[in-house]
Amino acid sequence: MESGVRFAALAVAVVFLSSGCRAGATPAPSAAATAASASSAATLGTSSPGELGARLVVLADGVSGGLGLWTLDAQLQWIALGATPDATALSRTTAGVVIATGHRVDMRPASDLVHTGRVITLKWPGTAPTAPVEGLDTSPGGKLAVVTADDQGLAYGLAGADGTVTTITPAPTESFSPLVAWLDDSRLMVLDTDKFEVSRLGVVDTNAHTISTAQALGGVRVFALSSDRQIIAAATERAVYVGPVGTFLGQTLPQAMVPLGDSQVTWALALDATGLRLFLLSGTMAPDGSVSSIREVGYSRQGSGWAKVLDSSTPFERAIGQVYLD
Repeated sequence: MESGVRFAALAVAVVFLSSGCRAGATPAPSAAATAASASSAATLGTSSPGELGARLVVLADGVSGGLGLWTLDAQLQWIALGATPDATALSRTTAGVVIATGHRVDMRPASDLVHTGRVITLKWPGTAPTAPVEGLDTSPGGKLAVVTADDQGLAYGLAGADGTVTTITPAPTESFSPLVAWLDDSRLMVLDTDKFEVSRLGVVDTNAHTISTAQALGGVRVFALSSDRQIIAAATERAVYVGPVGTFLGQTLPQAMVPLGDSQVTWALALDATGLRLFLLSGTMAPDGSVSSIREVGYSRQGSGWAKVLDSSTPFERAIGQVYLD
């Protein structure tokens, strides 16, 4: 297990994870890589490669000179959907995606990810935080949870339909990453630290105003939740674990599905609706902390194990987050 990291330290020490991954620019995957990816899509059981790629959406740089949304076309080539200047976070909704830019959120339907959708300006009682929204998620009933974060700290809130934000209490005061995911309309999964400053999954009950820290897995860096909210994927320094929510919130260590190499880092996970497909953005860390060889890697549950079915180089150097739309 690794020690938990205060968000202020995280912003300095591992800034590459969300806002500074540097790699050689890759205009497009090679023909060989495309062919391999097409074969991978067939392994996933899709009728065409595009049925895999069209559902994976990444917020990253390289779009019109700035940030934007990327996806994969029918040949599993990376395609820029459109610019989202100054975007700070991406999450999935029941109907599509939500993009945060500073203190505004843009709700876009899955049928039109290119154009601006319904925009809500967040409003805090009193003085608004200077930190941008860097984590957000919508519950099955439409509640919006937001996390503002910078090198000074982080704060958790609930936003109403009109954008008015109320503070979530209690909430983590330290977190390796400002990720949030609704388990239902009252329980919010977060990253928290225990008394030994080990990073763990936590659950905030926004109705009962309680917070509990899961003991099954320590050293959690990032996590993702399937859209049916039944399966969790969580990455530590050494491996990615996938299993039912109840397993992660219990006392039994979940099964390690994907081992990670000594120099491999993973900072964005995505699961499909049933948790049978896992996607991760991964790169190789050099001794100086720089990251190269950024790739999108996909795995499919096959029997009791997981098989790699996608390994694609990316055309972007800085990736903030990703989602899988079913």
